[in-house]
Amino acid sequence: MIVVSAVGLILAAQTFRPQAPALTTGIPLRMTIEGSGWTIAYSSNDTRNNTVHLFLIEAARTLHFGLVWANWSAPYSAVFIEGINGSINGEGGRWWVFWVDGVYASTAADLTVLHGGETVLWRFTTPEGG
Repeated sequence: MIVVSAVGLILAAQTFRPQAPALTTGIPLRMTIEGSGWTIAYSSNDTRNNTVHLFLIEAARTLHFGLVWANWSAPYSAVFIEGINGSINGEGGRWWVFWVDGVYASTAADLTVLHGGETVLWRFTTPEGG
């Protein structure tokens, strides 16, 4: 009974999780990824991937670089980027963090909605605040 109740609560919480609106037309976006001694630049003038996470997946598939992430369950219910192009979180005290139009991210990559025209910067660095 407890397990069934817990599963019910988790499923109910997922229904309230914010979702990016579906796009009927493409939007222009740019992304720069700065690793340890390397940089990847990617842009699209007509993407339908309107979250930071989906746009990162698009870039990885198009440019053929590795991407590792974990799906965190409740209470976080978000995607956590663990590695890009072979650079894995924790190496040298650095982690993957991102900014949108120069603003440090306050939400997970899959919860950060893009509307078009933004520039996303991923950097393998010591996160702000520690």
